[in-house]
Amino acid sequence: MGQQAFSSERGLRITQQLFLSLLLFQVHQYYSSLPEDKVPYVNSPGEKYRIKQLLHQLPPHDNEVRYCNSLDDEEKRELKLFSNQRKRENLGRGNVRPFPVTMTGAICEQCGGQINGGDIAVFASRAGHGVCWHPQCFVCSMCDELLVDLIYFYQDGKIFCGRHHAERLKPRCSACDE
Repeated sequence: MGQQAFSSERGLRITQQLFLSLLLFQVHQYYSSLPEDKVPYVNSPGEKYRIKQLLHQLPPHDNEVRYCNSLDDEEKRELKLFSNQRKRENLGRGNVRPFPVTMTGAICEQCGGQINGGDIAVFASRAGHGVCWHPQCFVCSMCDELLVDLIYFYQDGKIFCGRHHAERLKPRCSACDE
């Protein structure tokens, strides 16, 4: 199956690479901690939300010259450098797994609540070893939206969606959103 999506008995769309190390009940445990309207069941409001968030949080014109309007050669070169640097230094994907039962627990980076051994948590390798979030707390530090497909940009001790991370570094045109 590679990295293609598959459906469970309830029609839940699951990306295999995000949940590779989880048992099915743990995948359901993860999704049950999210608001129902944000769970990407096939043909559901959550699936529509996910698609909308992909385009909003990860604007293609923030990374690819071909999606931009009328850039000169210097601007194209600058965009490529900007995109490559962000990918190299800030881009990551959250890893969902149970918090180790052998450890005493952790504090969620977002809400400050307890995460106990066996609880499903999201880990972000760029944030450091043992740093984790409740699934519903893995949100952009600026817009507080769930990070679509667990894709984050880490900078200055915070996680951001791609849009808001880019806006921290470069201004965005209010007319064309580039």
